[in-house]
Amino acid sequence: MDEVKINTSKTLTLTLPSDPTSNLVSVSLYHEFGDLVSGPTTATRTGTGVYTITYGQNPSGIYILNSAGRHRADFTYTVSGTSYSQSQYINVFTPYITSAEFFDNHPELEANFANNFENFAKKAKNIIEAFCGQSFNFYPNKTITMNGNGYSSLRLPYQISTMTSVIQDPGTDGEYILYSNTVSNIEKVRDSYSFGGAYSIKFKKSSLPESIFILGSFNKDSVYEIKGDYGWSYVPENIKQASDILIADMMNNDSEYRNHGLTRVEMDALTIYMKDNFYETTGNIEADVLLMDYMLFVMDYIV
Repeated sequence: MDEVKINTSKTLTLTLPSDPTSNLVSVSLYHEFGDLVSGPTTATRTGTGVYTITYGQNPSGIYILNSAGRHRADFTYTVSGTSYSQSQYINVFTPYITSAEFFDNHPELEANFANNFENFAKKAKNIIEAFCGQSFNFYPNKTITMNGNGYSSLRLPYQISTMTSVIQDPGTDGEYILYSNTVSNIEKVRDSYSFGGAYSIKFKKSSLPESIFILGSFNKDSVYEIKGDYGWSYVPENIKQASDILIADMMNNDSEYRNHGLTRVEMDALTIYMKDNFYETTGNIEADVLLMDYMLFVMDYIV
């Protein structure tokens, strides 16, 4: 799977043994949440059996690849009256720190590690996301579909900053709009310090005096389609600082850069003792402290 940074361009190429009918190849791009991102669009023929499509910047200035996450490009074409489809996958990611930012802080490392910076940055990103239990990507104008849970609130897999619509049982005879620009039966359960972002949504209390304490519930037998802007529209400073520390850690063998929970080292035969919970950390205590406020803990009942 190819990887590309968010808000950049990407060209995909389909190579066939010969040209399809009418030299026509159509491409549709889907986000992993299920949203159609672009298309169907006619690919450009650049040679016999070779067709390309570039996902770049719209006239509005917004990139087509303006959302993190895995994307699937479906190439469809016809040969001798039979339709075919081939898929290509790309992963769009948000860098937590740029090479310019990092080497401004560590100019002594640039000569030896500039060419390998992206690999180190991706490793640090994966470590941070595993430790925090969440990513710090942005998913604008996306739709998440979930089953109800029987409660008045529903936990989302990503925080939602702007909620556009909530639809119960979309596409069925029982379709019901719970939230839109004209209906507001649902609201976000607001979290502090997240610019209005929330990991849960809930039914509003009724404005009628006789039913003010009665709340609706997300029916277990229903499906809910929640559309809006998900994730983080910016990379928190603590995440950027932790990335800086972990990347420098990977680039250095000098103990000055390492703070890894060691309790004792015996130099003869090199026996190393570490804290029992070492593997529950990022491997660096300073990075752990920076990330503490961004760790997700989800409580649930064990029956």
